[in-house]
Amino acid sequence: MVAQSHIRLEKDQNYHNQICLSCIAGCYGCRWKRYRRSKDPSSIREKIFAGIATLSFMFSTFWLYYWIIADNDAYDFNRFIATGTHSYFDWYSLFYALTIVMVVYTGVLVAFAVSHLVIGLQLHLHWSHKCLVIVNIAGCVASAIVLSQMWPSSYRLLVISFHMTGPFLQITAVVVVTGIGWLVCSSFFRISNAAVKYSIMTVYAILVLFTYLSPLLMYAPCLKSSSTPPRPTIIAHKGAPQLAPENTHVSFETSLNYNISGLESDVHISLDGQLFLLHDYTFEFTSNIASVFPDRVREPASNFTWEEIQTLDVGSWFLERDPFNNVRRLSPEQRELYRQQKVMLLNDLLQLAVVNDKSVVFDLKPPHEGNPYAENYVNYTITEILEHKDLKAYKLWWLVNQESDVSYVRSITDDLLITAEGRWDVSTLNRVHITNINAEYSEVSDSDIRQYSSSNITSNIYQVGKEWMYSLFWCEGATSVTSSACQTLSTVQSPHSFVKPGGYLALWITVDIISAAAIVAFFFLHRRHHYEYLNNPEAISLNSGRNKYGPQTRRKSDKELLFGAKKPSPQESEGDSPVRTPQEILNAADATQKDSLHDNEVVGFQLQ
Repeated sequence: MVAQSHIRLEKDQNYHNQICLSCIAGCYGCRWKRYRRSKDPSSIREKIFAGIATLSFMFSTFWLYYWIIADNDAYDFNRFIATGTHSYFDWYSLFYALTIVMVVYTGVLVAFAVSHLVIGLQLHLHWSHKCLVIVNIAGCVASAIVLSQMWPSSYRLLVISFHMTGPFLQITAVVVVTGIGWLVCSSFFRISNAAVKYSIMTVYAILVLFTYLSPLLMYAPCLKSSSTPPRPTIIAHKGAPQLAPENTHVSFETSLNYNISGLESDVHISLDGQLFLLHDYTFEFTSNIASVFPDRVREPASNFTWEEIQTLDVGSWFLERDPFNNVRRLSPEQRELYRQQKVMLLNDLLQLAVVNDKSVVFDLKPPHEGNPYAENYVNYTITEILEHKDLKAYKLWWLVNQESDVSYVRSITDDLLITAEGRWDVSTLNRVHITNINAEYSEVSDSDIRQYSSSNITSNIYQVGKEWMYSLFWCEGATSVTSSACQTLSTVQSPHSFVKPGGYLALWITVDIISAAAIVAFFFLHRRHHYEYLNNPEAISLNSGRNKYGPQTRRKSDKELLFGAKKPSPQESEGDSPVRTPQEILNAADATQKDSLHDNEVVGFQLQ
C-alpha cells in the first residue's frame, strides 16, 4: 500500500527520470537512486576530498606533460633501468600509459565534482575514489623524489621545454582560469559570508592577472622578430640507432643519407690494444654475449680480446627487441644484413669519415683495471689516430674535461681539435685558446649559448632527439647538435613555433580581452540569476523554512521541507507508532503544500 501511494505521489508531482543526474551522482559517489541524493550543503570533509581529487588531477597532468617531454630520452631511460635490473623492458611506455589513465580518471572525477557544484548537489565521493586519488598523489610524489635522484637531467629538460611550450601553456591557462570564473562568480552570490566571498574573489583576481601578464616573464627565443641564426648541423650519435643497430657499419652508413656533418661514438680499448666502438661498459644489452660467453655477461668490455669480441653478434638484438618499433618496416634483406653486424673498430669509423668528409667525435672510455693500457690509454689512442694522415685536424674532436688535459694533449700533438666537454666559462676558453665546446642540454643555459656565439665559440649540444628541441637550440644559436634521430631532424627546414614570430603579441592580447569579457559576462549573468532567484515565490517558500529567524530555529532538511515535520505523540515516543494509510499520507502532503503557500504569502508581505 505504501509503495502504491509513493508511485501515486510521484506521478502527481510530475517526476521525470533524471538519467544524466543519476549518472553524475552515481559515478562520483555511487548515489544512483534519487532518494540518496541531496541538495543540502556539502560537509567540510567532502569538500576537502573534492580538493584532493583536483590536486590529484593536477599532479597527473604534470606527469603527463613530463613524460611527453621526456620522450627525448625514453630509450636512455629504459637502458638506465635495465642497467640496474639487468633486464630490458619498455618502462617509459608503461609509465606513460599509466599516467594517461590517471589523467582521464581524475579528470572525470573533477568534472563530476564541478557538475555537483553547478547543479547544487551535495558532494559525496565514494570511498574507492578517495583511496585511488590518495594513492595517485603518493605515487606522483614518490616518482618525483626517485627521478630527482636517479635522473636529475630530466628536470632540466622540463625547464627547457617551457621556452618552447610557454606560449601554448599560457593560452591554455587563460582558458582554464576563464572556466573557473563561472564557479567563482556563482560562489560569490551563493556564499552569505562577506569576508569569505570577497577573499575568494581577491585570490581569483590575482590568479587571473598573473595568467594574463605571465608572457612578460616568459623566454621564447623562437618568437623573436629578429633574424633566425644559421641552421645547426647534425652529428649522428651512434650512427642512426633508431633505424639500425647502434655503433655498427650499417648504422653509420645509414646516417650518411641524412645530411649529417659528423659521426659520434664511444671508444674502448681491448686487452690486445684494439680501439673499438661500444656505448655501454659491457656487451650485455647490445650483443648475444649471453649465448657466447654466458659466464662473462656483465664483465667490462675492456677485459675481452679483439678475437673474442669478433665472435659476438651485435645486430640480432635490434631485431628481437625492436626498441623503436620500426623492425616491421625492414625488408628480409635488411634483416639478414643486421644479423651479420659485428663490433666496429675506431679505425673503420675514421676511414668512413675520411671518405665522406665528415667530422668525428668520440668519448674515450678508460679501460678497466687489469687492462695493460690502463695507465697510458690516452697516449696510445692519440698515436693510433695520428696514423690517419688523410684525416684533417679540424675534423677530429678530442674532448677534454679540465684545463690540465688541454696542456697534456697539446704536449703530444697539435693536430686535433681540442673541444671542451661540458660547460666552461668564456674567459677560461679564451685563456686556453679553445673555440669549441661539447655539452649536454642540461649543462648549459640559453645565456651560455648566446655568450659562446657572441665570442665566436662554436657549441655542440647533445642529446637532441626531438624537433622542438632542435628548433629551440636553433633559435638560441647553437652551432650543431648530436642526435640519435638524424632521420627526423634532417627534415626540419625552419624552427618550429607555436605561432609565427611577431604574431604572438596580437594573439596574447586578443585571448586576454576575450577572457576578461567572458569573466565579466559570467559575473552579471550570475548576478541576474541570483536576484531572479531571490524574487521567485517558490524559492522564497522553500528558503523560508531554511532561514534562521532565531537561535532556537533548526535548519530543515530536504525531507522535512517536502513532507513536513510532525511532533511525535506520546504513543509514538514510546514506540507505538500508528500506521498511516495512503490517503492519510496524501492528505499530509497537501497540508504541507498549503502551509508552504501560506509562508510564501507572509514572507512576501514582509518583503513589501
